[in-house]
Amino acid sequence: MGKASAAHIVGASVVLLVCAGPSIAAELDPWVGKYPMSFITKTRTANTVGKGHLSAALKLQHFDWDQVKGADGTYADRPAGQDKERLAATLCLKYGWAKNHHIAVGIPYWFNDFDILGNENDHDGFANVYAFEKWKVISETNTRPAVAFDVWYYFPNGDGARKLGTDDGSIKLTTEISKAWEKFSLHVNPGYAWGLDDAPDFTEFNAAVWFHVCQKLWPAVEYNYLDKEGSGRQHDVVPGFVWRFAKGWTFKLGATINIDSTFTDRDRVGVVMKLFRRW
Repeated sequence: MGKASAAHIVGASVVLLVCAGPSIAAELDPWVGKYPMSFITKTRTANTVGKGHLSAALKLQHFDWDQVKGADGTYADRPAGQDKERLAATLCLKYGWAKNHHIAVGIPYWFNDFDILGNENDHDGFANVYAFEKWKVISETNTRPAVAFDVWYYFPNGDGARKLGTDDGSIKLTTEISKAWEKFSLHVNPGYAWGLDDAPDFTEFNAAVWFHVCQKLWPAVEYNYLDKEGSGRQHDVVPGFVWRFAKGWTFKLGATINIDSTFTDRDRVGVVMKLFRRW
């Protein structure tokens, strides 16, 4: 082989290495960004539905406020025959109108079953419908978390007299911070809502972990904090799982466990499930 040919080969190799270097360095680990958009109750990840894609999620959550706070601030079981329960069904639709953006609409329908003397309530109907825009401003890398922001609007279509939401609207800002490692991923959501007219302000902080145990079944632990102006605060822990039972489909099941509360009524343990489909 001549000196010219050898030089050409060496030069081409150098060029190839230089060009390939950034691509190799920028290659993402296979688990980066590979998690659902939301958890079981309130926590969300920084992922969006994807440009041109549509998703639908139906969430069913049962509340059984089996304890009531007394004048001394301690909780006691409700008297027999004075139950206070609700089944909340929410349909949430999302559409990816642009890269790293989606819009969403949530339609909650509540079934009340309050058998409290002098305050019976068996009404059912729509609670406050909401809409929000989500924007993932920073994409996740091997070393950097993803960050997304949401702007929510709660419509004033509720009915406070029938305990079906509120008669006034609200505006809420939330943030999603997500980071995945090989065996688990961590997600954090701070948020604050400004009540319009007579609606209360409230602060939220939600955080959760997905454990990447196997391809189709992932356990999870979720934490939810709520502080509602004029009503109280509470801390919940939600163990559960997601089951990827078919392409584009997932099923989530969890138990909401209250670990601290200052609200008048307390639901010690509840059940929540969610069915999700993406097209």
